Amino acid sequence: MKSTIALLGMLAGLAAGSASTRALAAPPSPELMARLAAYGANFEAMRARATFAVEGRVETLDRAGRTDAVKEMTARVEGDGHDTRLVVLKYTEDGEDKTADAEKKARERAAERKSRPDKKRIRIPILAAEQARYVFDQVEVDRADPSRVRIAFVPKTPADDTIEGSAWVDARTGAPISAGFKISKTPMFVDYIHFTVEFGARTELGAAVSNVVVDGDGGVLFFRKRFHGTATLSDYHLLAQTRD
Repeated sequence: MKSTIALLGMLAGLAAGSASTRALAAPPSPELMARLAAYGANFEAMRARATFAVEGRVETLDRAGRTDAVKEMTARVEGDGHDTRLVVLKYTEDGEDKTADAEKKARERAAERKSRPDKKRIRIPILAAEQARYVFDQVEVDRADPSRVRIAFVPKTPADDTIEGSAWVDARTGAPISAGFKISKTPMFVDYIHFTVEFGARTELGAAVSNVVVDGDGGVLFFRKRFHGTATLSDYHLLAQTRD
């Protein structure tokens, strides 16, 4: 479940539409990059100020693709303007209630995060401060609505805190429509992790994540597992902005 929550601090995209045309890759216009950066700033503010509900499910699969374990969680993420806190409402493993264990782990992770304030985290590539680390190309246009374009990006130097993929965005506002990415450098014993994201929620700061799907594979030698996770995010409320 940690991976799905971490998606609030990431942005990339992949969503192919049937009514679209591929074009020769070319850098997005400076005006579009500026609009993307403006949305990126709002997204970062949203990450710290938003409180929302989360319902998630993760399945681990055996080598034949059959489900062999299921974890489910209902939770709330609370933003205080500077950081976020995960409040676990219910957590089960194969139907067994383990809410108390999940609450304890959430507290431990929060304490660890506070003890390592300088630890790098993945930030969305369209942030003004991040754009120089990536190469961006406009690769597709929606025939039904030319204002919907797909922007692909890759890091110039892959690192633990970079991602690569593409994003369908509204070129008029710079807001993402749907998204997907993979992490440039996966953790040890993980072969791949791929995320797809929908931005169907609305807030005063713009589009927000509404649905997340994560698929991955990893393990050692014969002890390998695939996993498939989904999360629905809803009921957004933003903390009023205050002056420090």
